[in-house]
Amino acid sequence: MNISQLTLQSTNKRTGLLLVCVAASVWGLIWVPMRYVESQGISALWVVVIFQTLPFMALFPFCRKSLLSNRQDWGVYLAAGGAMGIGFALYSLGLVVASVTKTTVLFYLTPIWSTLLGSIYLAEKLNRERWIAISMGLIGCILIMKMNVFDIQFSKSDFLGFLSGLSWSVGSIIIGKYPNTNVMNITLFQYAVGGLIAAIAAVFLGIPMPDMGMLVSALPVAFVASVCIFLPSVLIIFRVNQYVSPGLVGIVMLSEVIVAALSSAIFLGEHLDYWQWVGFVAIIMTGAYIGIMSSNMTTD
Repeated sequence: MNISQLTLQSTNKRTGLLLVCVAASVWGLIWVPMRYVESQGISALWVVVIFQTLPFMALFPFCRKSLLSNRQDWGVYLAAGGAMGIGFALYSLGLVVASVTKTTVLFYLTPIWSTLLGSIYLAEKLNRERWIAISMGLIGCILIMKMNVFDIQFSKSDFLGFLSGLSWSVGSIIIGKYPNTNVMNITLFQYAVGGLIAAIAAVFLGIPMPDMGMLVSALPVAFVASVCIFLPSVLIIFRVNQYVSPGLVGIVMLSEVIVAALSSAIFLGEHLDYWQWVGFVAIIMTGAYIGIMSSNMTTD
């Protein structure tokens, strides 16, 4: 590989990471339409079901022909999409029944699992730059979420956050392992599995299905948010996962935490203290550090 090819590859990776940063930032606003739908009288878990089902229905017509002609890849679709769907469902369930702070921080252990799994299954190099970025990102996440690491008490429900990050990491590694598979089909399976698990959890917890009138009033906003805004961001992240290290993608996705905290401060009037701003700076510096060191961090 010559110098020009290396430069092009590095530029493509930086562009991909920038796209992930933007796409994940959009995820940081997902709570806004979800809370609106919940305010219509629909319980939180059924909101998750709706936000998984609508994109599935929108994607299916575009994936039907590809699914039929690529039956040999169904195992990859189910493994990658299923792991991602389980991860999202567990994360959403954790936000409902467990501590939001601990669920978020435990989910964003994802870069650690993705890096370790990537070294095993993708033959990625474990280097100092990667661990510095992971440390900076996690410190920023902990500060923003105002988590006291010296006085942590976990309940069984907090385990959902840990499992969600681990499952998401497994899915990202599978996507990286098969870069030529159809990312739209993987996304379709992710929404199918995520919606199914969320629905099963809602039934298991005895949460009644929403009234038809509530659904009719909430569906327009839910459709625009889940299909027109958030679905493209999922496709972007999954696509970039196919040619950029899943561990790096997981770190850059911490931009979601920044946007979620800032948007809640703006819309809900929540106060941001000094240490949270330090956390913002830490995550921003992490993104800049990855942009500068990305070629070293992805070298085998």
